[in-house]
Amino acid sequence: MKERWLSAAPGHKRSDLIPEGWFEQWVEATLASDPGSQTAHPGYIRATNGPILDIREYWTAGKAFYDPRAITVPVLLVHAEWDIDVPLELAQHFFTSLTGAAYRRWVEIGEGTHMVMLEKNRLQAFQAIRGFLDEAYAPTK
Repeated sequence: MKERWLSAAPGHKRSDLIPEGWFEQWVEATLASDPGSQTAHPGYIRATNGPILDIREYWTAGKAFYDPRAITVPVLLVHAEWDIDVPLELAQHFFTSLTGAAYRRWVEIGEGTHMVMLEKNRLQAFQAIRGFLDEAYAPTK
């Protein structure tokens, strides 16, 4: 898992992407949340494949679960520079599709992967989310 995680970042940036000891803490917490994983598949972390199935059977097949244009509340999209699970073009397409949103905001975090919430630049994501949630919002309709 760690190798796949770090593979998204350029080689010279991998050594300090995850704070010391954090990967091990994450593995421990993740395994504790799924005790059956170590009985059924020792040494592996089970992950749901629902999002992959949704992409394959719905989004790429032209049968979207919802229309992003129908979202009318404010939207915050947080993305990281090295996110290979949600490529920049895909995130950008989603963002530009949110035409019905009261307002929309994109925060791009440099030097981060899909797991940016557990990486050295995580505070940028936390601050963006906190600021967005703290804003006063009054629907116009």
